[in-house]
Amino acid sequence: MGMFRVEVEATGAHGCDREMPDGSKVFGCGRMGCPDCIAREFVAELQRRGVSVSTARIVHWPGQLGQVVDNLLTRERTGAFPPTR
Repeated sequence: MGMFRVEVEATGAHGCDREMPDGSKVFGCGRMGCPDCIAREFVAELQRRGVSVSTARIVHWPGQLGQVVDNLLTRERTGAFPPTR
C-alpha cells in the first residue's frame, strides 16, 4: 500500500453551481452528464472503498485571472465565476 495520485486535465462541458459565491459550500446538481458532479462522485467512491483521500479539487480556468477552485473534500469554493447575463 502506498501513495498514488490521479490527475485529469480536461476541457469541455460546463459543470454546475456557477452562481455560488466565494466561500460557499458546493454540493452539485447530480445530473449524470455534469463533469463537476462526476468528479465529486469519483472522489466519494474512492472514500467509500477505503481510500484515504488527502486532497481532491476541481480547478476551473487554472492559472487564469478568475480561477475558481472547488475543494471536493470540504465542498468549499474559492473564487467566483463572473455573473452571466
